Amino acid sequence: MKALQETGPFAGYDSDHHPLGSYAALIGTFSTSLVGFLGWMNASGRRLPERLGWKDLALFGVATHAVTRLVALDRVFSVFRAPFTRYESDSTAGEVVETARGEGPRRALGELLDCPFCLTPWVAAGFMVASTVRPRETRFVASVFALSAASFFLHRAYERVGEGLHRTRAQARILENEQKKDSDAGVQFPGRGPQVVEPGRAPIPSPS
Repeated sequence: MKALQETGPFAGYDSDHHPLGSYAALIGTFSTSLVGFLGWMNASGRRLPERLGWKDLALFGVATHAVTRLVALDRVFSVFRAPFTRYESDSTAGEVVETARGEGPRRALGELLDCPFCLTPWVAAGFMVASTVRPRETRFVASVFALSAASFFLHRAYERVGEGLHRTRAQARILENEQKKDSDAGVQFPGRGPQVVEPGRAPIPSPS
């Protein structure tokens, strides 16, 4: 049986192997789950909230960012990605670089789990579904991840400040060493040479 990318209008999509059929299955799973939840809500007589307040939107947005990055890139969470991805190298801030492996559903899941952008609608839908059923508990869990995200950005800010200080100190040491070499070689800098005294005037530094 030919793969989806080899048949009909999908033929010639590209020369590499992309499991379009498995992508379609993932999209179908996501859509069916979301529609099924909405159908269950309607059948049970429950009602969706009219709208979310900006505080909840901000909270769930930051939490979604934190969760997707943890699942897709965190070194410790690689235990969940390992069956579907291959380790390539370490990155910064406890993250790793991985690539999807295998074919078909295995590769599609690897590409999903390795991509924080691809995971975003799945995680966001999870927060929305959970907040509809158990809002207090969901806000608590989302707050944990939101605080983690805030801490992450502070850590990165400290790193940037530290790197800037290290660069400034290194440049200062280089300049100091160059001035010392020039001084040892007999090069005079402005204001350091002999002074010229004119009658009735204060001493004037000679030009370099």
